Amino acid sequence: METDHRVVMRTRLIVGTTTIIFAFLCVAALSLSSCTGGRSAGEHIADMPHWMGGLPGDAPPRRGTAEYDAWMAKRAREAAKPKTEQQAK
Repeated sequence: METDHRVVMRTRLIVGTTTIIFAFLCVAALSLSSCTGGRSAGEHIADMPHWMGGLPGDAPPRRGTAEYDAWMAKRAREAAKPKTEQQAK
């Protein structure tokens, strides 16, 4: 009985160690990918298509870009318009 227990414990240790190593390698690969092109890992992820987990198409542009400035100006113009009691739907 005791030999079976040792085999099970060794198997669990090997599987747990393998999982930790795999997770570490994934994090290392993601970190290394951020070194290329001067962009962070988050920017790489944000540029992925929506179906892969990236930002949706109607997400606002990134702060500090020309598109963001134009988007903010458009929002300011819309906010400055007089509001009527019954908006056309």
